Amino acid sequence: MKSQTLFKQIASLNEIENIAKEVIKSLPSNAIILLEGDLAAGKTTFVSSLAKTLGIKDVSSPTFSLQQVYGDKIFHYDFYRLDFNEIVELGLLDEFEKSGWHFVEWAREELEELLIDAGFNLFKLEILNLGQSREYILKEIKS
Repeated sequence: MKSQTLFKQIASLNEIENIAKEVIKSLPSNAIILLEGDLAAGKTTFVSSLAKTLGIKDVSSPTFSLQQVYGDKIFHYDFYRLDFNEIVELGLLDEFEKSGWHFVEWAREELEELLIDAGFNLFKLEILNLGQSREYILKEIKS
């Protein structure tokens, strides 16, 4: 797999809305965005900020529900407790066919490979915890 870095930026929590706006400008209307970062890096905080930037207010973590849908075009998944086979068995792969942006926390390598092979628009947003700020790196992933 090849990747192309679309942007790399450091921001504090107060500036996260600017990162959300950059991501919005960088993504096609249908895309799967793999969120990478350690526990408490700010993956859910980022998705919440992006949704609020688009006028969606009620955003919560999908940690215990596996998936949250915000509005009709933002899907947020947390696969921390699932392995690849469980994702398939639960039918969650079918969800990626829906039009919109799909933000996936804790995607495994098998899922990434499957999404590339299936021809989805795939991106990766790496969030690195730098203490009082975060580094955000958005990459487009291609086969």
